[in-house]
Amino acid sequence: MQPLNNGIANVTEFRADGKALLYPFNCSDRQAQQPEVSTYTVADNGQSIHIASAQESFDLKVLAFAPKAMQLAMQVADQQLTFDYVKVDKVAPLCALPSGAAAEQARQSPYQASDFVAAPQLPAHPRMQRYLGTWAIGDVVELEIRRDPQGKAYLYHASNPNWHYLYNDVRWIGDALHFQSYSYSDKPELFSHPSHKSPTQVILQPTPDGKLRYLLTIEGRVFEETLTRTK
Repeated sequence: MQPLNNGIANVTEFRADGKALLYPFNCSDRQAQQPEVSTYTVADNGQSIHIASAQESFDLKVLAFAPKAMQLAMQVADQQLTFDYVKVDKVAPLCALPSGAAAEQARQSPYQASDFVAAPQLPAHPRMQRYLGTWAIGDVVELEIRRDPQGKAYLYHASNPNWHYLYNDVRWIGDALHFQSYSYSDKPELFSHPSHKSPTQVILQPTPDGKLRYLLTIEGRVFEETLTRTK
């Protein structure tokens, strides 16, 4: 694990037999303690890892994954903690690793289906018609909400030569539509772009004038725009 601000730089060994060994390290002394043994299971969609031991059990969300790096998150009360990992050949702390290196290694890589599992369908809602259509900021289309042949609504954004768009975690809270959006590129020169493989939390809220408030949470900051239905 890339060191945290408090110096903790634990190493976790995931074994093929379903055992996970956590080796505690701190960059202030780098003395390894006895490993803590747990079991682990990976969700079928690859989006989370469940850790269980006699003392506790918890879930780690997989935010990014690549052959040599991954980023995990854990929910603690109302705060999400993130942990960056690099795949190594031996048990040793990464105290010299530059900040953010692991997350960037995981993000700046080609998209794989396990990186983000698309689930764009909207649950049923009595005011669904209010959201259907193509929504834009000025002349730029941000998203569409369509119906499939079976009449079920889903989020959609057409791909372009640079970007593809995916959605999941779609849910209603009252009349507000919450979901996670995700974009990625097939072009290696765009892998370093902030939009490549970076999930964004989105909320759509109806306004009295028939438009939608468009709230995006990016790196903990909330940005607001107004969407207008174009068709």
